This record gives sequence, structure tokens and C-alpha cells, in this order.
Amino acid sequence: MCCATIGRAWGHPCEMCPAQPHPCRRGFIPNIRTGACQDVDECQAIPGLCQGGNCINTVGSYECKCPAGHKQSETSHRCEDVDECGAISGVCDGGECTNTAGSYVCTCPRGFMTSPDGSRCIDQRIGTCFSALIGGRCAGDLPGQYTKMQCCCDSGRCWAIAQTPEMCPVRGSDEYRRLCIEGLPVVPGFPGSFPGIPGFGPNGVGPGLNGPGGIGPNGANGQGGIPGLPGMGPGSSSIGTATLNQTIDICKHFTNLCLNGRCIPTPSSYRCECNMGYKQDVRGECIGE
Repeated sequence: MCCATIGRAWGHPCEMCPAQPHPCRRGFIPNIRTGACQDVDECQAIPGLCQGGNCINTVGSYECKCPAGHKQSETSHRCEDVDECGAISGVCDGGECTNTAGSYVCTCPRGFMTSPDGSRCIDQRIGTCFSALIGGRCAGDLPGQYTKMQCCCDSGRCWAIAQTPEMCPVRGSDEYRRLCIEGLPVVPGFPGSFPGIPGFGPNGVGPGLNGPGGIGPNGANGQGGIPGLPGMGPGSSSIGTATLNQTIDICKHFTNLCLNGRCIPTPSSYRCECNMGYKQDVRGECIGE
């Protein structure tokens, strides 16, 4: 039974399991009466297999479904916590990552705020926005004060705080995506300086193009620098002009939409399918039961 299932060796002293258990292949064992090879139910045969998760027998093998933020250990075969701080590159950009059971939290420095899902630091510092770069220097300072997102995701080329200039990320780069696209659903009360994106976030139902409001967790009247993305969220209705004839896979474009669950794209929005032990709250997000 050991060598026919997950075993690699057996007994004291230890004997290596054969590469091809005789007379059936791994995952099968001979029927005592007929001698025919039959499937082994590993979930029944090996107590503690997939402990902390849900063990599902398959023909010739098994599947272990672990809760969010956990994965099956190759040595103990239990569901163990994933250390996201070490596993995800660029996690808590600009802050300090602390691993928690099934998740992680970011501690952000002064001038930054933690996103509502705790996954990243959002720059809330106010500085000067420049519309041009001349000879590698910031030029054409604009009147007023801007956050880096307000400046760089609109027409700014350079942003400076306390006389320290920072170049705006190149459009289309990973840094630009993190600042201007992934940051959008979680920035509360953003001033209306960027026309062209409907409100989005869980239950995002804003009227969309050129609406007067701000981008917030519930996406009402959201505005942004990208024309024509749909209003997003379970039950959302707002669709921008650029997407009327095509479907955007929201789940691929925006990570972290369904913390503690699985993101399922729908024709103009998305919904969350919650992991075991979590249920949907009124906003359609997965929270612990």
C-alpha cells in the first residue's frame, strides 16, 4: 500500500520502493479476489494526507485542495502556510511585509497608506508635478500639488518631493502598471482630474466616463487615465465605450480582486468564488466565516 500510493521507501531498515510497483502501476493495487488492478483511494488509505485541506481521490492519484495562502508540503503532505513575503517578488512595494496565517500584511512608511486588502503601500505624499524632461532634468512645473499617481498617470513626466526628483515610469512598464492600474481600485476619494474610466472595485457601479467623483473601494463615479474600461465588481453595470463589443478578462488584468477566493470573469465584470471557510460579504468580497 505504501509503495502503490505516495511512498518512496518502506520499513526498518529502509527499503526503496520499486519504480514500477508490481503487478500494478502506482495508484492501483490488485483486487484480492480477482487479481485485477483497481484504484487506491489515497484519501482513505493514508490518514493525515492533505491535513488542513480537502483530499479528493482521482483515478490513479489524488488532489489536495488547500485553503487560500496554503499549499501542500512535499515532505509532510499537509497543507502548510505559504510565506508570501518570500514567495512574491515586489510584495509590499515601498513597505515592510509580515507573513500571517494564510495571508500577509504590509506596514507602510510615513506618507504611504496600506491598501484596503493590506497587500501594498500607496504613495499619498504630495509633491510638484513637471510636464517635461529637458536634458534629463525636470522642467515645466505645473501649478498645485499632486500625488505621484495623480502626476505620473496623467500628463506628468517627472515628480518631485522636497527637491528630490523622481522620473515617472514609462507607460506600459511593470512599474507603470503597479502605480496606475493596480493602484486604481484601492485609492479612496481621488480628485477628478483624469477623465475616462468608470468606477470599479467590488460592486463598482459608477456612471463611468467623465463622472465627477473619485475612485474608491466601491468605485462610485470613478475616473482614471485609461479610456473605456468597464465598471467592475459583482453586479456592475457601467461599461466604457472601448469595450462594448469585446470581453475583457478582468481577472487577468487586475490581480488581487478576490482575496481568499477565485476570480471568475463575466462578460462585463467579475464575481468571486470563495475558498472553503470563507463567505461573501455585501460587497461580494470573501471574508472569514
